[in-house]
Amino acid sequence: MSDNSQAAAQPDRTPVRPSPSPGGPAPEPAGNIPASVRAALKLPEADGPASHAIHEVLELPMPDGTVLRADVVRPADDGTHPVLLTRCPYFGAWRPMVSEVSGVDPATPGLMAGVLGMQAAVSLDRAIAEGFAVVAQACRGTDISDGDFRFYVDEAADGTATRAALSALPWCDGRILTFGNSYLTTTQFTAALADTEHLAAMTAWVSPSTYDDDLAMRGGVLLEGPSYEWARQQVRTGLWRDGRPDAPQETLPEPVEAFTPYLERVGIAQAAQDLATAHRAGGHVVDWVRHPLHDAYWERLVYPVDGLADLAVPTLHVSGWYDLFQGGTLRNFTAMAAGAAARGRPGDVRLVVGPWTHLTFDGHLAGRDFPGGGTDDVGLGELSLDFWKAALGDEQAAARLPEDPVRVYVMGADRWIDLPAWPAPDAVEQAWRLGAGGVLHTPDGQAERDDASTGWTAWVHDPAEPVPTAGGQMLMGPPENAGPHDQRSIEARDDVAVFTSAPLTEPVTLLGPVRLRAWVAADAVDAHLHAALTEVSPDGTSTLLTDGVLRLSARAGAERRDPLTPGEPVEVDVDMWSTGVHLPAGHRLRVDLAGSNWPRYSVADPAGGAPVTMRVLHDAAHPSAVVVTAVDLAAHPAAPPHRGRSI
Repeated sequence: MSDNSQAAAQPDRTPVRPSPSPGGPAPEPAGNIPASVRAALKLPEADGPASHAIHEVLELPMPDGTVLRADVVRPADDGTHPVLLTRCPYFGAWRPMVSEVSGVDPATPGLMAGVLGMQAAVSLDRAIAEGFAVVAQACRGTDISDGDFRFYVDEAADGTATRAALSALPWCDGRILTFGNSYLTTTQFTAALADTEHLAAMTAWVSPSTYDDDLAMRGGVLLEGPSYEWARQQVRTGLWRDGRPDAPQETLPEPVEAFTPYLERVGIAQAAQDLATAHRAGGHVVDWVRHPLHDAYWERLVYPVDGLADLAVPTLHVSGWYDLFQGGTLRNFTAMAAGAAARGRPGDVRLVVGPWTHLTFDGHLAGRDFPGGGTDDVGLGELSLDFWKAALGDEQAAARLPEDPVRVYVMGADRWIDLPAWPAPDAVEQAWRLGAGGVLHTPDGQAERDDASTGWTAWVHDPAEPVPTAGGQMLMGPPENAGPHDQRSIEARDDVAVFTSAPLTEPVTLLGPVRLRAWVAADAVDAHLHAALTEVSPDGTSTLLTDGVLRLSARAGAERRDPLTPGEPVEVDVDMWSTGVHLPAGHRLRVDLAGSNWPRYSVADPAGGAPVTMRVLHDAAHPSAVVVTAVDLAAHPAAPPHRGRSI
């Protein structure tokens, strides 16, 4: 299968551009695709190095006989080359877009190898010029590969088998580096934890970790809208692949505006059954609904911390402050960095966090621009190339890498800084106390003077009128739905408790984990506590920085449920992940508390449709506070953009 004629053999079903379902977003013609999308793809130039390379479709039988296919572009010579490998379930949806933008037939051999640009900020031309072969394999049961797609289940076995098969090809030098975003990190980590043979390095952008606290749930609460939407897209592409018409809009509606009332009407359990009935690619949501606790099912889907710490594979982790998987990426990095440090090789594991969402990496987000915050601004593509080459033994490339392994963008200061570890070694925790009258006390002792006789704040959660979603670390609907949205319309509601500091007399830089430590009560056996941290500008804009949620009955751990005693307070910690922001003097910090965030999360209904009164206590005996991580920004000079070798 190494010669061109065999490798280029086409499967018997050629990818075709599907028609959209009624009410669904129609694919745009190439002429209407925004320039920003074209730039993000970093597709090859007409007469660039990739145009002179070998383009082929590679068929690789898996141990069970299922044939997986990959688009390959590799240097046109007789030498052997390291391979950049990605394994992806989305090519069936991406292929028409890449085809239109590049102006070629969707069945063109090697076409999807061009996604290297949007998955690693490195153009295919640059990779070929640097001597890499690029392999973009469609996961089992997707696009041009055979078999049935099953969320997560086959990725370890297929990934290790693919690496072994590639290493035996005459044009591969036996060294394989994996790359990719989101689910494409799942295909990397699961295979790496099973076997690291031939694996030289990984590049993991926006990666989940504990799936029931990243992908399906957070804090024991189902990410309902995103779970439905992702599965709905997999159903659609699965139906297209099988040559079947899309599910009717009235059966499985989209987009968000259409599926929200559907979920309200039928409930997520029925919606999950509808997805599974429409196509097997959507069947995993049934499992997610059936397993609300962290049990054996979820144990199979996590990356064990001990396993990651022992995983001696150079890895570049990338995430964004508003990324759906920010928490998972930071967990993955922290575990692997500890292992690398113990082995005396801290530079083997690196982290970059930018002002990005799960899909947008140019520094221009809905609600706020971040100057110099794009991947090109920081030189992430060049950093990735040098990281890969360093992992292959290139000492000059290793010398070009930053001395410190962590590079983060500080919003507000609008600059990148380098850190020797995450969180920064000089970081300190600060507790900003909630107080009576909606006051958020600065960490200087003022809270001790708060009136203990009015030491609680109440609001009413009505499951029939949930608080709407407004931005944040999510993936639901168009890319602009995520990010630093203004929260003033949310804060104006009666069912949201708002605590605001006085204007800052001196600047404050928050860089690191954020959590809510609070004493809360509800007049029901359960409730959800949603917490958001915002920055309030002098003009009143309340910009979301980070947020989190906890099912109160899951306060002792995701593997159990401890019902509330109605009216009695319990102490809880809400993980709000992390942020990196510089607040100038005159700005204020704010905490918003609510009982819902819909349709991003399932809505708690512990009283059979009846409203539930919730309280947060903040007297001397119950010092509820948002605990942030602060640094002295003056101690962290701006990092220069990474500049690699010119070719």
